[in-house]
Amino acid sequence: MNEEKPSPFADLLTGIACLAVSIGIIVGALGMDRLERLQATIYTAPGLVPGILGAALALMSVILVGRALRAGVATGPPQPFSLRAHWRLVAALVLCLGFAIGLVGRGPPFWLAAALFVAVFVFIFQFEERRQAGTILRGAAFAAVFGLITGLAIHYLFQDVFLVRLP
Repeated sequence: MNEEKPSPFADLLTGIACLAVSIGIIVGALGMDRLERLQATIYTAPGLVPGILGAALALMSVILVGRALRAGVATGPPQPFSLRAHWRLVAALVLCLGFAIGLVGRGPPFWLAAALFVAVFVFIFQFEERRQAGTILRGAAFAAVFGLITGLAIHYLFQDVFLVRLP
């Protein structure tokens, strides 16, 4: 894997984008029903965990923007965006959108959709190393088993432990 540090410009853009998303999460969390009519405490309010996660993401985003500014983001021109150089970002985006838009609630049960997503994600991101090592078949088997275990664990955790209905 390439060990180059991301450019300060990339850090700046990522920090700004993540900050915008985190603000949306916080606003959404604050807008959620607090269930006061059911005499729920603040600790059981549905927006508590998303709000905390949004605040944590906002803090990390501000740190990332600060790092970009300290590194001299304005000192040099940004490097042009190249799909070849950023294929992991594009692949992750396509896979996540495919999972959220194409699989969840549309076809297979959630545990299977999650298992497929994780298996394909692991296989794609390990493919180059597996190809060089000559272990593609072993990598595919690992990705399938890992995906299946993850899908079942997510399903069990949310359905049976947290009592959250999954699509």
